[in-house]
Amino acid sequence: MMPTLREATIHGHDVEVSWNDGRPSARLPLMWLRDNCPASQHPDTKQRLVDTFGIAADIAARAIAVEDQGRVLSVEWAEDGHVSRFNAGFLSAVRFNPDVLPVARWTWNRDEIAAHMPSVAYAAFMSDESAVKEFLEQVAEATRDVAARIAYTRQTIFGGYWDFTANLEHKDTAYTSMAIGPHTDGTYSLDAPGYQMFHCLAADCTGGENVLIDGYRIAEIMQRDAPADFRLLTEVAIPGQYIDEGRGIHLMARRPLFRLDDSGKLVQVSYNNYDRAPLVLPPAQQLALYRALATFNALCREPSL
Repeated sequence: MMPTLREATIHGHDVEVSWNDGRPSARLPLMWLRDNCPASQHPDTKQRLVDTFGIAADIAARAIAVEDQGRVLSVEWAEDGHVSRFNAGFLSAVRFNPDVLPVARWTWNRDEIAAHMPSVAYAAFMSDESAVKEFLEQVAEATRDVAARIAYTRQTIFGGYWDFTANLEHKDTAYTSMAIGPHTDGTYSLDAPGYQMFHCLAADCTGGENVLIDGYRIAEIMQRDAPADFRLLTEVAIPGQYIDEGRGIHLMARRPLFRLDDSGKLVQVSYNNYDRAPLVLPPAQQLALYRALATFNALCREPSL
């Protein structure tokens, strides 16, 4: 039987919910509730549509109520009158967060990559091992033959090597004409893709440019200028998820945005705010995580990077 809510009360910028089955009450930051509003999800892809970083840290609720015999928590927001309704089953399922080899690398920004754009001649690449080594050190673009030259092609729920267009064939924003901000793919996979290779065959639209950012450069900047935010993003395992209800698929994995190896060196940047699954932390840490994500997001939008 699904747990039902007994009471909900506001304490500052948090909502405390208690349950009819005697389980411990929980505090949920108002910002977390607004960020995870069910009405702010795409109806097909279940991906987040709300601008997380446009939510005020001190967001206020005009009213809250327990409805439908404890099955629903209703929150009316003071700013715009929007009403969010949370299923008690969803709230009860939320859990608090528990819990290579050395590589010489240089990071880049917009001007540096423009001055030294990596490229390798295709003919040499396909015939000369030294050109493959040069490619791997520079990581250029490629299609099927180039991919097969350096590694096996991973099979995914979408396929291995596949075509896609804006037809919503799969429940992902990539299959729409919506703009997609900077992100990494596969945050819902236990082993996210190492390299991804795209080949645009046709672009029957306006816009659609790819934005590429060096996440390692952002890490360097945050470690220097916002060390507390950087440290938190190395510690909190953030969950990502993919949901396709029609095909019975629900994938989930979790890892820090900045994943370090045992020696403390950065080995992976993993960030996709569209696919971020609900995560509840103690209120102070929850708000600190939002601040850290906002710092990272602001650098993603910095034109010079």
